[in-house]
Amino acid sequence: MSLTVKYLSHLHLEGKAENTIDTYKYHLIEFLVWISDQKHELFEIKPTHMIDFKEYLLKNGKSKRTVNAIISCVRGYFDFLILNEVVKVNPVSKLLTIKVAEYRQNRLTDEQLLDFFHFIDSLQVNVRAAFYLMYSTGTRVSEVSHLTKEDFLMRDDKLFVNIQDAKYDSDRLIPVLNVKSVEILMSYLKTLDVSSAPAFRVSKRTLQRYAANFGVEHGIQFSCHVLRHTFATLLLENGVPIEKIQYLLGHRSVAITRHYTQSAFINVNDLDPSVL
Repeated sequence: MSLTVKYLSHLHLEGKAENTIDTYKYHLIEFLVWISDQKHELFEIKPTHMIDFKEYLLKNGKSKRTVNAIISCVRGYFDFLILNEVVKVNPVSKLLTIKVAEYRQNRLTDEQLLDFFHFIDSLQVNVRAAFYLMYSTGTRVSEVSHLTKEDFLMRDDKLFVNIQDAKYDSDRLIPVLNVKSVEILMSYLKTLDVSSAPAFRVSKRTLQRYAANFGVEHGIQFSCHVLRHTFATLLLENGVPIEKIQYLLGHRSVAITRHYTQSAFINVNDLDPSVL
């Protein structure tokens, strides 16, 4: 068993979500391909090599947040190698972390939402259904790509989706909160046999590519993640308590949910002048 496979198996035993392990795998592959291209060995890696790797990632268009995530993953990998007596020291300094300015993600405007629905209504039925699910549940794209038909269930005439093996152990049962989305999903799910195959037959990367295409087409920065911000913000604007939104999104803390809903439109005309 290779060290990488052994490390990923170790993460699985620790209870890491499958989506998280998949992300770690891609990060490690990128690092291991780089050291191979540079003709380095794992036990030879020094802090100066990690500076070179960081600069390589930035030059290849990785965002600062992504670079930080990859570097953090590699640091954890070397900690694992120390425990297995493959290396003696961890060459990945925390000083490599890039300071990233806090970014405020606005929700899609009402006009942009109309453009978005027009765009996804032109896609093949499986991709269309996946996007409607993300919009109406706030599910992560990685969660959606792994769902099976059995993860959908009806309760009291309402459609729910059961999220399992989620990031940060955020397993949860979520109602589909949009009538049109329910109709589209029910119609699509009826075409599927019950099996362990992914319900939408589409990868996370493919969904992300469609989202990027929409952004380019309409001149905005858009990703599947923007749908989570939009979902959360629309709920807050409609009076849903933030603690419920936290549960639906699978956040570890309500502070993260507050960050997601910063762009909520609050009608200040409704405030009582005697509130203070």
